[in-house]
Amino acid sequence: MNRRQRGFTLLEILVAITILAVMGLMSFRAVRDARLQSEIAASHMERLREVQRAVHLLVSDLRTLAPRPVRELIGDGYRPALMRDPNAVALFELTRAGWPNGAGTPRGTLQRVRYRLDDRKLIREHWNVTDPTLANEPVQRELLTGVERVEVRYLDAGRNWDVQWPPLGGTGERALRARPLAVEITIRLDDYGEIKRLVEVSG
Repeated sequence: MNRRQRGFTLLEILVAITILAVMGLMSFRAVRDARLQSEIAASHMERLREVQRAVHLLVSDLRTLAPRPVRELIGDGYRPALMRDPNAVALFELTRAGWPNGAGTPRGTLQRVRYRLDDRKLIREHWNVTDPTLANEPVQRELLTGVERVEVRYLDAGRNWDVQWPPLGGTGERALRARPLAVEITIRLDDYGEIKRLVEVSG
């Protein structure tokens, strides 16, 4: 006798479709979660690189501090090689050595640099001439975002920590060229917390 061929019942088809739908949904969620995790990891890595670049540049500028005062923007006076006034807007201002000149432009290797905090952003400014005037606008570069505060201390020759530079009482050419033994930088970020670096100043 010929046996009647038996197909799938409607219930079996519905069960199979349900299983496929559940598996598809699970796969979609797994792919979505993996993509989100990848984007989060990439964002964290980019933030870490931003922090590392900013700290590296800060340390590099302080390590190459040159004892070279610069002329005031107005008048005949001079600004110290390293200058920090706790009441000023800028965090500090300095003359650094070793400014690379890959393009071979007619300029020296000394660079005048200023750091300041503006709207929770750490800004680095530099001038293309060592003795700038009002006509020389500084070149600005945003180094770091999400900065809550920046604190800087200077170790003087007497092994005392000061929050301003040159130290109080210093006058004349010696004060203009004075350099600390070390500089301590503390940066408070809203995501990474507190970062502290102690920089030994060469010379």
